Amino acid sequence: MKTTRYPLLAALAGAALTLAACGGGGIVTDGGNDPTTGGDSTVAAGGESVELNMVTMVQPHTPNAPVQNWFLDQIEERSKGRIKVKRTEPDSICKPAEVAECVRDGRADIGISISDYTPQLFPTMSIATIPFMADNSQAFMEAIAQVNSENEDAKAAWEKSGIHLVAAWHPGLVIVGGKEPITSVADLSGKRVRVTGAYLQKAFEMAGANVIALPANETYEGIERGLADAVSWTMDGPVDYKLMEQLFDWSMPGAGVYTTFAMWMNQEKYQGLPDDLKKIVDEVQADLIGGEGMKAFNKATESQCDTLYNFEGVKSFTKWDEAETAKWKDQVLDDLIAQWKQQAASDGLADPDKFLADYQAAYKAAAAKPDLVEDPINKCIERFANR
Repeated sequence: MKTTRYPLLAALAGAALTLAACGGGGIVTDGGNDPTTGGDSTVAAGGESVELNMVTMVQPHTPNAPVQNWFLDQIEERSKGRIKVKRTEPDSICKPAEVAECVRDGRADIGISISDYTPQLFPTMSIATIPFMADNSQAFMEAIAQVNSENEDAKAAWEKSGIHLVAAWHPGLVIVGGKEPITSVADLSGKRVRVTGAYLQKAFEMAGANVIALPANETYEGIERGLADAVSWTMDGPVDYKLMEQLFDWSMPGAGVYTTFAMWMNQEKYQGLPDDLKKIVDEVQADLIGGEGMKAFNKATESQCDTLYNFEGVKSFTKWDEAETAKWKDQVLDDLIAQWKQQAASDGLADPDKFLADYQAAYKAAAAKPDLVEDPINKCIERFANR
């Protein structure tokens, strides 16, 4: 697969691998005494070995796990064992909403969580929570990395946070499921829909839906009890949370990205890496953003499609007509952007207008390039069309 190399890689590395320092980790030893390298000091100058502690909220059965694991595996492999990642079970050391703080204060060296939990630390990342802004997964991953490494306000915010961004990706495009087909804005009116994400919730409300807030692990029972008629989710919803057992018609409304997972590294830890190991981390980061991350994510999502496709109770999986998507977008997007600007400024982003323009330009440029990977949701919908 073709890999995109960033001219801004040096900035990206500094603004991406500023991500974690966990549980007293960061052990540095002489590579000559490291059995995994066989004492080969020629692998990199100095031969030092580093142990990085990792905390995560990523569950192993979700498509986010292969993205996370690809990066961790590659920095270990390419360093020939001189970088070791001490991996912990999800939520075992730091809860999802605490991961960023764990990285910032040194309890973790690397952390993976949803950036929405701590918008005060990451005012630039909240742009990913506005629906109808991005529907190209690879272009989004490249654009969010670029704008956070090049925009001056973003660089200042990351420097202040003590955290550097390795990469960010979304957990899947928005799909909706119901007990009957939902294929238009009118179909949402009056429905009780389980939705997460502040701006996505507002978009559903503006379409006339009654938004229901239910935790993921309580949604199945909530539908059984009649608390919700429908859900907004990613492919995890019907498959991993078994909602296909109760909701039989699924569709993609075109709302696109609505939140983001992010991988962070403690800034001091990253800056303190030996130069040769830092170079390896930078190269793996560039490859992750340049296509390997989405390749890993999409492979797992295609497996989810197999499960959905083969489940007899599911009647349909379709894509909204472009006119219906445009109708909803035109109804809500300007208001959502205005609300985001106000909130981003409140969270500490000095010039939200400039950041928004830079992000949109980066996304447009990335989306104009030939696709490195085919979107798995569209592929799944095509399969259902020929079912």
